[in-house]
Amino acid sequence: MASGLALAGQASAATGFGLLPAAFATAISLPAQPGCAGAGPATGQLAARASPFSKASAILGGEPSQLERIMRQQASAASAGLAPAPASPSGPAAGPTGCSGSAQFTFSQPAITRMAPGLALPRPARTVGPDDFLSSRRLPVSHTSFDAQWARVSGAALPGGLVRGLPLGSENGGQLARIKAVNVWANGRIRYAEDRDLYRKADFWADARTTLRRRAGDCEDIAILKMQLLAAAGVPRDAMFLTIARDLARNADHALLVVRDGSTFWLLDNATNTLVDANAAIDYRPIMPFNQQGKWLHGY
Repeated sequence: MASGLALAGQASAATGFGLLPAAFATAISLPAQPGCAGAGPATGQLAARASPFSKASAILGGEPSQLERIMRQQASAASAGLAPAPASPSGPAAGPTGCSGSAQFTFSQPAITRMAPGLALPRPARTVGPDDFLSSRRLPVSHTSFDAQWARVSGAALPGGLVRGLPLGSENGGQLARIKAVNVWANGRIRYAEDRDLYRKADFWADARTTLRRRAGDCEDIAILKMQLLAAAGVPRDAMFLTIARDLARNADHALLVVRDGSTFWLLDNATNTLVDANAAIDYRPIMPFNQQGKWLHGY
């Protein structure tokens, strides 16, 4: 596990992407453990204890990070009438806070009950650009502590012979039909399991072939599998984003695949077989997406 959340300086800058640490404009270093919200396969339920505090605060000895202090100050100012109220529930945006175990801290899967489509908490629409999603703007960054894992899994393509035998939607159905088929197939075939149980590691991003062989993986493993299946089915890699996010409803970290089809970004989640418009009524706060073209930090 990385030594902690590292920010090159503690100043914050109000930019076109919202209030962000100034150091994020050039580089970012986050704990190398994204964790998951613990969302299991599309069928069934999972139940366990929720993490009582963030990994960032745990690393800092129970103290909030500088960014968390700034966010609390903003919230206090808003309640005193000094600033407009936030458009969505506040939650840690400094980076993943983890629900997986580690040598120093214990994080557990939160209680999860499958939600029917449309029951996610609504979020007021934000003004974002055509290339943004999850109601948040993206700011390019040059470095993250996940770069080595991303480089390893993003280039590990699936062999064509393996993909041809999978029910990934017909060619006549169009790209959206293939996206739906891959989401349903992966959710039904891959059992949710923590990295510490599968690989005896706090955090490990498995490539698609490994996840298929084990038929098990955590949220980022399942999202990576979907990405590689869709790439093999003809979906452009630059239209897909492996996204580390914060599940505000469950107060836990999660990994999702966001896929662009035309002008719409679709969210593929291992918690549901239903595709969700990534700018609609969902309760995820994006932190960091990766794709073939680069990596970004989300601003609000």
